[in-house]
Amino acid sequence: MANPEVDELFEVKNSLYIGNYQHCINEAQRAKPRDDVVRAERDAFLYRALLGQRKYGVVQSQIKANAPPSLQAIKLLARFLQDRQQESSVVAELETLVGGSSLDPGSVIIAIAAATVYCHTGNYEAALRILNQHDTLECRAEMVHCYLAMHRLDSARKELKTMQEKDDDATLTQLAQAWIHVASVCLLHTSVHAFLGN
Repeated sequence: MANPEVDELFEVKNSLYIGNYQHCINEAQRAKPRDDVVRAERDAFLYRALLGQRKYGVVQSQIKANAPPSLQAIKLLARFLQDRQQESSVVAELETLVGGSSLDPGSVIIAIAAATVYCHTGNYEAALRILNQHDTLECRAEMVHCYLAMHRLDSARKELKTMQEKDDDATLTQLAQAWIHVASVCLLHTSVHAFLGN
């Protein structure tokens, strides 16, 4: 019997997080999920990796109308990324999914998809509102990203602290810490240039 503490999608997730999309796809295709919930999660990571490769049409054609809501959210994200003119209809459909997904096992994926659309449109407050409903490292890392995009280094550091308390060694925590360090250096560099008048 499989150990319930072991994340059978660990390699799939980490590959997506570090941007190794092809490896994520390969690992997702090899994975043998133990149940429908894990299968839907695996598929979500697979399709997100395809989005990372800019294969928006492939994602839209492979996700069928009867797919779980989490995959429907990814399909909407693909539609938005392929055609930014679809923003208003995609946002409306994602808001409907977000509103009806509080008990859905894939609700985190729906939140990530909606937040991604909001981030692409510069509506970081809406992204934060959705992400803050979930206490996963992935949502917290996306919140760090939003705060950094808003030039709110103080808030980004607070989220990082929350992530570190949850799992200091996790890939997403380490990535968020690196993003904050880079942002701090950029801010210092900008300040020095402003001070020197360059």
